[in-house]
Amino acid sequence: MGSITRSDRLRIHADSPAQREALSETLRLYRRLVRDLMTVAFTHWPAIGPLEGNAVVSVMEGLVHPTAKRPDVRYRYFQNRYYKFPSYLRRVAIMDAVGQVRSFMTRHSDWLDGKRRHANARPPRLTASTKTFPSLYGGQCIKLNKEGTQAFIKVRYRNDWVWMGFRLSGTLRYRGRGTSQSPMLTSNGKRWGLSLPEQFTPVKPVRAPKRVLAVDVGINTAATWAVVDDQGTVHARGFLRRPDKDREHRLMQRIRKAARRQTRHGTRLPPGFCARDHLRLKHLADNAAHQISRQLVDLARAHDCQAVVAENLKGWRPKAGGKRTSMKARFHRWFHRMLVDRVQSKAREVGLRTALIHARGTSSQAFDGSGAVKRDARNHGLCTFASGKRYHADLNAAYNIAARGVVYFQGGRRESAACAPQPKSERTPRSPVTLSSLWSKATLAA
Repeated sequence: MGSITRSDRLRIHADSPAQREALSETLRLYRRLVRDLMTVAFTHWPAIGPLEGNAVVSVMEGLVHPTAKRPDVRYRYFQNRYYKFPSYLRRVAIMDAVGQVRSFMTRHSDWLDGKRRHANARPPRLTASTKTFPSLYGGQCIKLNKEGTQAFIKVRYRNDWVWMGFRLSGTLRYRGRGTSQSPMLTSNGKRWGLSLPEQFTPVKPVRAPKRVLAVDVGINTAATWAVVDDQGTVHARGFLRRPDKDREHRLMQRIRKAARRQTRHGTRLPPGFCARDHLRLKHLADNAAHQISRQLVDLARAHDCQAVVAENLKGWRPKAGGKRTSMKARFHRWFHRMLVDRVQSKAREVGLRTALIHARGTSSQAFDGSGAVKRDARNHGLCTFASGKRYHADLNAAYNIAARGVVYFQGGRRESAACAPQPKSERTPRSPVTLSSLWSKATLAA
């Protein structure tokens, strides 16, 4: 099993004007150097393109950085414009510039070979002014304490490079678990931060899980979970809801109201309509996916589960909800794929297996094997079994998802209605895998 890289994020508290000015000037000068180095790399690409790693740095420094043994270089501009620029930060800028030019050359080559989204696609362009951030070599550009509460960063302040101390805040989840990589200085325009990458090898997952946590991602309830073992015993269950539903509803109502006002005279919505509100909705969904996925993985570990199972709804398109209705808007903002991706990523970190099972029939079939269920007309969260029993629809689906996950990990993709194997020439009727399928297996094994 290969290693993975995860990053901790710490906030830099630039409290004084001098600290904010120093960080801004450092980032501005670094981006300007990357832009200028990209022009040099693009000009000499036939010689630089085939090189890799430190060989690229040596060739680029031979063009822009004079030394005692190499007093004459081709581009004296860099020595005059970026006087006393830290050598380690300059090498980071060189790798950054060469990487961006390499990306452009690869995309341009694909475009020439006909690999385009559509026939009239324009050729890619080399953008020199990019929003890149510098990596800080430990000991040379940054000194960080073990607790992650203070850092000394070499910054540009008053036309000189000096060490300046900053207060940090945040949680270190991965620090110390593996090999620490170079921190990266980041900014979103308002706040400054440090991204601390950590490369480590996760715990090897169990090959044949005995207990799984099943997740049913819904519209009303963000996630319904159930812990089921290979005997069909339900050990725990629960519901997780989004804490920001009110904020999401207010934003959607504001967008809907503005759209009605914009189109009341038959005009179309302009490009970028309510872009800020749509961006806020996206950020709310992203934050909720991180929080709920973390809770699900913690629940799986707390109940001694070895795997997490969910439905495979990639490419699924909902049929419910008419045009311009609230239900249609809620399906449009559904974050199923985002939540499943977060769960898979976090489960891999702690050594849990994951599986996406076939979704057809998980909600429409009763977990006790009694057949199809009937949804209530007024309350779609409830369903009625063929035996007359009323049950929670999402919990019923979670049980069936768990059963299919257990069968999947045991090596069986489908389960026959008859217990004995049938000849291949006969067409064996298939029944959907439900929680009762595990009960039948446990009875036969006993």
